[in-house]
Amino acid sequence: MAQKKSAPKKGESKPAKAKTVAKKQPESKKQEEEMEPCGCGEAEEMHVHDDECGCGYDDATEVLFGKNAQRSYALKDLWYESLSQVVDEQIAPEENKREMMFLTLSNAMLDMMMDILPEEVGVILAQNMDDYLAVTLVNKKYDVDVLKSFQEEFVEKNGANFDDDESLEEALDEFQDKFWTTGRKELKGKSPNEAVEEALKQFELID
Repeated sequence: MAQKKSAPKKGESKPAKAKTVAKKQPESKKQEEEMEPCGCGEAEEMHVHDDECGCGYDDATEVLFGKNAQRSYALKDLWYESLSQVVDEQIAPEENKREMMFLTLSNAMLDMMMDILPEEVGVILAQNMDDYLAVTLVNKKYDVDVLKSFQEEFVEKNGANFDDDESLEEALDEFQDKFWTTGRKELKGKSPNEAVEEALKQFELID
């Protein structure tokens, strides 16, 4: 008997990956990445990683997140003194200086991240980051959790278990098309796509 597949669970992936369901144009590169298989051959949204699956997910998680505290100290050694000097030299209220420090550091971090990646990977990272920021801004503005609502409503309508990958993908495709394009009361009548697009335009992340 074929093993049943489970619906995606909000807690099984990092927030940055969760946003891949928010695709306004299915033909985009990000939509192609939506069901990107992990090393063990199962789509990550449908796969619970454990010590026995052998896909290397835990090793990748350690590389990506496990040493960020140490990386922060390395960046402090590289940048903090020079950034502090530049900010201290400005004639401005202390609150403005703190904001200037944050914006300068954020911009430097983003420049570094984009610069060290191959161009095609950097483009995907930039697109994913823009979507992540937009969804998070929508959550903050309307005091909601768009992705949590997506997961809960999907399970409520379709259940949590599927006979195979194809059944799950079909259910996701049908559900997400309606979810992201239908107006919602908690978004003051806007669809999630409209709210996301509004956030992107607010910060000039799209034309």
